[in-house]
Amino acid sequence: MIKSVLKISKVLLLMVCLSSVPATMMAEVEEAVNNQIEQELNQVSISVSGSTLRVKNAEGLTLEVYGITGEKVYTQNIDSSSKAFELSQLQRGYYIVKIGKFTRKIYLH
Repeated sequence: MIKSVLKISKVLLLMVCLSSVPATMMAEVEEAVNNQIEQELNQVSISVSGSTLRVKNAEGLTLEVYGITGEKVYTQNIDSSSKAFELSQLQRGYYIVKIGKFTRKIYLH
């Protein structure tokens, strides 16, 4: 979140510096900034509680879970913007979760 604020601050500073630029160019810059902010707000979010994995902002993507040896141990399509997956069938330990281009290490209790 702090990185997002820093990026936005840099863009706003750039916009101030470009205040003498024609309005059509400013509109394009403003649109690009708004698109970037929207993308950052819609990033995939993963949280784990015990053996329950919760995923947000990943509708239409595929959840893949890998053991630390690289073996795929679980696959599921994500059909809603907020989804919970019960992974109690997996042993306690560390796993790698991949959703689209997003990858994260998790620990299941």
